[in-house]
Amino acid sequence: MNARRLYGPVVLALLAVGGLAFLGATRVWAKATVEADGLLPDDVSVTGRDVTPAAAALALVVVASSLAVLAASVRVRRVVGVLVVLVSVLACVLVLTADVTGSAFAQAVEESTAYTGTNEPDVVAESAWRLVTAGAFVLAAVLGAVVAALAGRWPTMGRRYDAPAAHGPGDEVVAEDASPADLWKALDEGRDPTQ
Repeated sequence: MNARRLYGPVVLALLAVGGLAFLGATRVWAKATVEADGLLPDDVSVTGRDVTPAAAALALVVVASSLAVLAASVRVRRVVGVLVVLVSVLACVLVLTADVTGSAFAQAVEESTAYTGTNEPDVVAESAWRLVTAGAFVLAAVLGAVVAALAGRWPTMGRRYDAPAAHGPGDEVVAEDASPADLWKALDEGRDPTQ
């Protein structure tokens, strides 16, 4: 398959998996019911953001990186690709090693209206969102490697979008009595018609 054809799908896939990782990091990862005699049962839950706050932030880095690939030069794309791989691997490790029933969950239980100080939930149900988040980061790492590998074969923005270079002594200057068309032509060429 032609490497140029992969440009759009890879950028869109990177944007999608970054969004999926962010979505997964903001969903409920664990929930339980706190019960006590004489009190109404209370459902408590923790999201990925409660358990691993960095996961949502790193997902946003992946999303921003996918957008940076569109406007970046070949060298910057390679750097962005490597950055996506590193960020995604770090985020995946954080997500998979996070203690879902740790301090964030204990705090949620203690804040429950049914918590009496001695009663802990018997059953903690973990959702699939944690695995979805980790899987999205794995895909982001793979796509980051593809960006780094194929950056030189993908099209870049033309020179017309670059900042104009400083003009030397031999550059053409638009005359004071120039027509509006000449002024616009100078602007289109990246020259300052007032100098």
